[in-house]
Amino acid sequence: MARTSNKDPYSQAVRWLSYHDYSVHDLSARLVRAGFPESAVDEAIGRLQDKGWLDDAKVAKQIIDQSLRSGTMGPALIVQKVAAKNIARDIWEPLWAEMAENIDWLKIAEGLQERYDMKDDRERIRYGRYLVRRGFPTTIVWQMVDMDQGG
Repeated sequence: MARTSNKDPYSQAVRWLSYHDYSVHDLSARLVRAGFPESAVDEAIGRLQDKGWLDDAKVAKQIIDQSLRSGTMGPALIVQKVAAKNIARDIWEPLWAEMAENIDWLKIAEGLQERYDMKDDRERIRYGRYLVRRGFPTTIVWQMVDMDQGG
């Protein structure tokens, strides 16, 4: 693989981190793909963590916060997004529990209902499938789909 123009993984990582945050796993993998030896990558990652420039908890919190603010995702999809960053479960789970504690998932699902004609059986089914794809619990999906039957 082609090596990047920077001579060391630390400088390259700082450059990449200036654009956006990475999880430890994602940044390490990217540096290895760029052609840096794993031992040098591990050293650079350690330095970045010591300086507080690389923090998995911060990345997890950002993902959860952005997902909750979007108002279009259920809990399963949000958890999937965080887990996809390969952040250790013991780092993100307490953050998730704290941030999602008072979320009214039913209210979010109701807000997503407006573009569906709930009097039409096909539309209710489409809406239910949409909620499942967006990570809402089946109890909420069934409640919303059955909610307006018959007008």
